[in-house]
Parts: sequence; C-alpha cells; structure tokens
Amino acid sequence: MARKTVPPAQVKRESPHYPEVMTIEQAAEYLHLHKQVVYRHVKKGNIPASRIGSTIRFKKSVIDAWLEDSALRSLHRAEERKPEAPRAEKEKFVWE
Repeated sequence: MARKTVPPAQVKRESPHYPEVMTIEQAAEYLHLHKQVVYRHVKKGNIPASRIGSTIRFKKSVIDAWLEDSALRSLHRAEERKPEAPRAEKEKFVWE
C-alpha cells in the first residue's frame, strides 16, 4: 500500500511560544536579532520597551503592533519615492 504524503504547505510546524511579557533574550529571539542589537535599539528609542527598575521588558502585542506599523510606514515611503513612469512615445520608423 502506498504511503500518503502531506504537501509541505499543510505540515504544521511547532513555533516557539512567546509569553505576553518578554525579557530581552526572548524579544531578541522573537525578532531574530542579537541581544546587543535589541539593547541598542531600545537605547535609541526604536523598539518599544518598558523599564521596571533596571530590567527591560517587552509586551508581545506592542512589539507586533510596532512591527506592523513600521512595515506600513516603510511601504508608504517606498510608494512616495517611486518615480513616475515615463510616458511611452510612439517609435518613428524611417524607411530609406
């Protein structure tokens, strides 16, 4: 009897569970960045974070909303920079 294979798109992959409130290590893993890069972005105010005493915490829903907003702003900037398409002129053929 032939074995039934499941197409790759239908295979369920286990993704790591991230808590609603994440540490710097969890946020770095979630964003696929090095921990020091996340620290740098927090210091510059690029990534939304909360300080509790000397610790930094990240709320997953806030990070998700920030990523979505950032992607949309990027898209709008790209559309604004897009040059207007030149109008195609009819080619003139000269027969000699």
